[in-house]
This record gives sequence, C-alpha cells and structure tokens, in this order.
Amino acid sequence: MAIKIPYQYRGVLFALIMSGCTALIVSGVIIYLHSEFFLDFLQLWAKGFITAWPIVFIAILTIAPLVNRLLDIYFENP
Repeated sequence: MAIKIPYQYRGVLFALIMSGCTALIVSGVIIYLHSEFFLDFLQLWAKGFITAWPIVFIAILTIAPLVNRLLDIYFENP
C-alpha cells in the first residue's frame, strides 16, 4: 500500500508540478525560436528554465486561488 501525502500539501505540490511543466515548455519554445545553434539552445534552455520555474511557481500559488474563487461565482458546486 502506498503512503499518501496529507491533503493540505496538495495545492503546493500541484503548483510545483504545474509550474515545472509550464516553465519547461514555455522556456523551451521561446528559446528555440530565438536560438541559432543546437548547443546554444540546450544551454539557454537550462538557464531560462531555472529562471522561469520559481517565477511561475509563485505566480501559480498566487493566482490559482483567485481564479478558483472567481470560477466558484459562476459554477455550481457538484
């Protein structure tokens, strides 16, 4: 049987995983579109990702609760 993480950490873990995926994809696309050589791309992507991830993580932690509250106004509870 798997050990489960307490539910109170779900939001932070969601933000961590979501921000990592988002930062990886967005930084990769932007750097790909602006780099000329493949070796430059890998180095720039790593730097861009390391810079973007904490910013996206904080943004998701900040914005997600606000968006959820806004959506609660317009959607019925199940």
